[in-house]
Amino acid sequence: MSDQGATRNLTIPKIIAIAGNALMLLCIFLPYASAPQDSPYRQFADETIDGVRAGELADPSLFKFVTLYNKLKNDVAGGSEVATIIMVMVIAIAVAALVALIFACIAKGIPALVFSIIGFILFLVLNWDFSDRGVISSDNYGWGFGYYLFFVAAIVAVVGAIWLIAAKRQAK
Repeated sequence: MSDQGATRNLTIPKIIAIAGNALMLLCIFLPYASAPQDSPYRQFADETIDGVRAGELADPSLFKFVTLYNKLKNDVAGGSEVATIIMVMVIAIAVAALVALIFACIAKGIPALVFSIIGFILFLVLNWDFSDRGVISSDNYGWGFGYYLFFVAAIVAVVGAIWLIAAKRQAK
């Protein structure tokens, strides 16, 4: 097969892998949790509690959770440790998605697949932590759009990386 044909066969899986990993990265900034419509966070959105505006708590993203935990870490017993763990987990998810995105951009399917899976596993661990501590899926919060989109993005990233690997092997 010619080099031009091989390049053309890699384009679609490369774009899919790039899109999936870019979405995984974007999900960190989309609403990860969502408060109900009758929540005080929505009803009293302009009220400030412990230096945090209630409206900021209505639809927090993972990035917002990191900033909120850091703001409130001194107000809760063990808050500093929890804030550090949440920050490290979110940064690790972002780094894994970013590294997978870079590998997808340079058409390296195996490393893109590995880092996409690592990012997804870290995301699942963070979800378990929030669920186990009763932060999300509680009376105050349900899962947000970014939570659900992350699953779709991870599947797209993995499918794109696998397709990229297969296309490269077929081109040889």
